[in-house]
Amino acid sequence: MLDEKYRWIAECFRDTMAGVFGGITAVYSTQPLDTTKVKMQTFPNEYRSVIVTLSKTFKQEGIRGLYAGSIPAVLANVGESAVAFLAYGRISSIAQYMTGSKSHQELSLLSQAFCGAGSGACASFVLTPTELVKCRLQTQYITGKAAKGVPTTPFAMFMHIATKEGPLKLMRGWTPTLLRETWGYFYFFGGYEAAKKVLMKDPDEISLWKTAVSGGVGGTMCWGFAYPIDVVKSQVQVGSLSPLNAMKNIYSEFGYKGFFRGITPCLMRAFPGCGALFVAVDYTKLAFDKVVFKPY
Repeated sequence: MLDEKYRWIAECFRDTMAGVFGGITAVYSTQPLDTTKVKMQTFPNEYRSVIVTLSKTFKQEGIRGLYAGSIPAVLANVGESAVAFLAYGRISSIAQYMTGSKSHQELSLLSQAFCGAGSGACASFVLTPTELVKCRLQTQYITGKAAKGVPTTPFAMFMHIATKEGPLKLMRGWTPTLLRETWGYFYFFGGYEAAKKVLMKDPDEISLWKTAVSGGVGGTMCWGFAYPIDVVKSQVQVGSLSPLNAMKNIYSEFGYKGFFRGITPCLMRAFPGCGALFVAVDYTKLAFDKVVFKPY
């Protein structure tokens, strides 16, 4: 049998790689809808609907515009998913030890959701700078910064922010990102685990469509509950407002509806994107377990 010390290391590696493959799959399957979401959040007067935003972006910027920020989006999602799934597995192990549970499946649904919240808090540190670069790239055509010599590639944008605005500015928007990830991941993993309990009689069952549906449910719940915080986060990262001033600005101009600008493309993206993410994650874990753990 594989030594317990090495098994722990192998599980960490497995969870990290599963998150990496899941993050890549999620981004490239739904990136145009993410671009649409960010534009509707940050420039609501110009981009009033999903169709208008998609068509206007395509006419002005082409297919490249729809996938603007896809590289930092991949880095963001790969980093976020790798850290989140690694942290989720390790926090789950701690919860099992504290509750005397023999496996993750034996934890209560509430415990699993809180494990998810903890993993989201960990992911926020990786996600903030990459999302900052992504949001700047997605909106610079509108702000006119692209014509003023501001970098148009992810690495150049990253260096521009670090050198011109200061290294600490790379963490601009961390507070709303932390709140969004903690709150959102509570429902992300909680919704996923709840859907699995309903759809799968055997907790160890692996089913393509059931995993996709469960992931879609978790993703939809995550974004549905955390979306207003994401709107504030986007305003903070694209503009120069503090989180509190961004909230006041959104409410004074659009009322409570302003906190839900762009939610349609977000939810359209959440179900298939998160479904694809969990399919990639679960099947990566399954393949890894067969190769590494089963021989022992």
